[in-house]
Amino acid sequence: MQLNPRKVEKSDSAKPASLGVVILAGGRSSRLRVNKVFLKIRSEPLISEIVKAALEVAGKVVVTIGKQDQEEKFAEILPKRVKIAKDITEDKAALYGVLTGLRAIETIYTAILASDLPFVNPEVLRILHREAEGFDLAIPRWPSGDVEPLYAVYRVSAAQKAFHDTVESGSVRMRDAINRLGRINYVPVELLQSVDKSLHCFINLNTAADLERVRAIMQAEANSVETFANKI
Repeated sequence: MQLNPRKVEKSDSAKPASLGVVILAGGRSSRLRVNKVFLKIRSEPLISEIVKAALEVAGKVVVTIGKQDQEEKFAEILPKRVKIAKDITEDKAALYGVLTGLRAIETIYTAILASDLPFVNPEVLRILHREAEGFDLAIPRWPSGDVEPLYAVYRVSAAQKAFHDTVESGSVRMRDAINRLGRINYVPVELLQSVDKSLHCFINLNTAADLERVRAIMQAEANSVETFANKI
């Protein structure tokens, strides 16, 4: 693993020292035919917006990138206080990116986030951090039983071992790594609706249709704000 050689600024002491954020930014976004982390859905590249949201709740942030990604492109747009960690394998499995980030972060807990989340909600991360206390993992769970491993908060020491042991066993499945954790708090997504009523925080970008949906939501939100402003 190669860490970003840039000088990393000291963390703001006012931030919760126990929480970090790891953002998985490796990959090529084949279905969108562009690297989606650099898409400007609003005014900034998507990765910049996710990092900005992460810094609202975490004193330390690590962005993991693929072995073939150009570190300089990320360094040009990310704050210096953010570490960039490069995967040492060419395998595109998310599990490797998670392990790279876990080895680079220096906090008790860390949120693990995908890099294609246009509606990252800092308040959701705060709730998950609180729910992780006393557990190895706080992971959102839908009524169907589906979970969100790339929008969850892990205890770093336990997760490092679980993900390392999973790789050593020859598996690259997130589920296998999670099953190695001893104490898991499955957080009902309904609990998170107190700060994200529509649960847009879990929307990600994989296809052109996803991108159109995101833009439609943003337009609807803008119209709602404009209507409210006109009433006051």
